[in-house]
Amino acid sequence: MRVPAAHLEPIFMAAHSELKPRTPLPTVTIEYFPFAGLNHTAQFRENHLKVRVSDLFVDAPRPVIHALALILLAKLYRRKLASDVHATYRGFILTADIQERARIARCSRGRTRAARGPAGRYIDLDVCFDRLNGRYFGGSLSKPRITWSERRSRRTLGRYDATRHCIYISRVFDTPGVPPFVVDYVMFHEMLHVKHQSCIRGCRILVHTPEFRADEKNFSDYQNARQWLKTI
Repeated sequence: MRVPAAHLEPIFMAAHSELKPRTPLPTVTIEYFPFAGLNHTAQFRENHLKVRVSDLFVDAPRPVIHALALILLAKLYRRKLASDVHATYRGFILTADIQERARIARCSRGRTRAARGPAGRYIDLDVCFDRLNGRYFGGSLSKPRITWSERRSRRTLGRYDATRHCIYISRVFDTPGVPPFVVDYVMFHEMLHVKHQSCIRGCRILVHTPEFRADEKNFSDYQNARQWLKTI
């Protein structure tokens, strides 16, 4: 049954009382918001709690909303929660219906990442992909869109966006000082994400499955590449 936005307030107030029973209740403003996915926010300023809940949760059961309230407020107030709270929340968001809604929201609402295309100043990622596809996948891997990232990120070295079927590689690697086997390894890792889709096991999304990890070690310079990446 759908929980109207106006009815979210008492649920969040109850969660607040559970976490901070000796603290007076703040004023609360809660709204459903069209995030590009399963995002929620909570801010506390001058005794005013402002919450935005993903509009994908408009028909979430009350126990799930209550779990969400506890999770958001526990993060805000730095409190620990019992594992069953997270299990209740994950059990809902990992259902096939909610995952599909989230995918559609990311496609329709998400901003398109700035991209530079596959041809870098020193390295052509298309050539890299085709070579690795032939060597490790027998040329059978479906080729996604491939591009250098807009920024020279040292935090996100590579990323496969399954929603847009696109591989992004950080521009930090488009330089003569990076060994070719390092770029190959980063690309190979993202190619494995194309081959091994994320799956749901228990109450969590498993991105790097045992099959993924086993295949990753087939890369010829696996240890050397991982060691080199520690220097970034």
